[in-house]
Amino acid sequence: MRDRVVSLLSRILDRSRRPADAEVPDPASIHRVLIIKPCCFGDVMMATPALRALGLRFPEASIDVLTTSWCAEALRNNPRIHSVYRYPDAITVIGFLKLARNIRQGHYDLGVSLDRSPIVNSLLFMSGIPERAGIDSSGRGVGLTRRVTPRTGEHETDLYLRVAKSVGAGSDDAKPEYCAQSTARQAAGQFLEGLPRPIVVIHPGGAVNPGASFLSKRWPAEMFGELATELIQRHGASVVVVGAESDESATQGTVDFTDGTVLDLSSKLSIPELAAVCERAQLFVGNDSGMSHLASAVGTPTVTIFGPTDPDMYRPLGPNSEVCSSGFKTTSAGARDLRRPLPETDENADISMVSVSDVLRSCGRLLAISEPAGAS
Repeated sequence: MRDRVVSLLSRILDRSRRPADAEVPDPASIHRVLIIKPCCFGDVMMATPALRALGLRFPEASIDVLTTSWCAEALRNNPRIHSVYRYPDAITVIGFLKLARNIRQGHYDLGVSLDRSPIVNSLLFMSGIPERAGIDSSGRGVGLTRRVTPRTGEHETDLYLRVAKSVGAGSDDAKPEYCAQSTARQAAGQFLEGLPRPIVVIHPGGAVNPGASFLSKRWPAEMFGELATELIQRHGASVVVVGAESDESATQGTVDFTDGTVLDLSSKLSIPELAAVCERAQLFVGNDSGMSHLASAVGTPTVTIFGPTDPDMYRPLGPNSEVCSSGFKTTSAGARDLRRPLPETDENADISMVSVSDVLRSCGRLLAISEPAGAS
């Protein structure tokens, strides 16, 4: 029923769509831009190249972002952004109408939706923004004037960049962006003081968002512990375990299964401090979660472990980034809400199929680059 309603609304509003060969907006005519990307943290990090492209295309425009409170930290101190406003964790009809009214008062010239949700797309229409670009997934591009259709297996960053290109902000630079803070760097220096190199940050948790979790994206804690043990014994690594309160079972399990001393900073770091800790490390290892994208964005060599999600679509794109995958692949370009766990029949969705030896080999390759023989 929901899909029928969305399809009907899309057909009704289709008359607002620009022709494929329509001219892109003149930067001189764009003074205020609103970008909407509600969730999740990793997705917001994957959207930062598109934000950069839009900032370069419209250098005189004031660019605001609407996102959920737990994702706002991904954009802290981003020089492309004027203001970050809160998107509600759950939106009702009344809340939707109030939000549309508030956006209308912002008098935006360009709205960009980097989300597959028809609610987000229609919000731009209801807010009266004249130029509206976004993702048209399975007919969900409700009210958009410029629509970009996802391609099967396309990386999310590439999709977002194509949305930016539809309004003239073309770019091939897919490197994520995060602006570390000087105070956070000072705190990281104190946390890591005296640790010998190489420093390896392990984040065994993630895949939990407000109101939903996708724990099948987590590699087992005992395997993280075995990996940490091998890194200590073979590479002389100083292992630092990080995570939020929601990661406690994964972080404590990793510490318990490690044969050796680790620095447990779980539940002790803010997002800026975690970014700064990763920035000082020679390697980061984690699951398919926002923290892997954060580490990649600050330039840390990164090994990301994938199970029921497709690395072709969601892998970190920073420099020296490797993936260890169970082999799961997406077979459709349609929408998939990663905030909701979905039953998987594909045996390749089992993340425990990724072996410790495979992850250790990737770690060894990246440590050889970031910490060559003889370095100290």
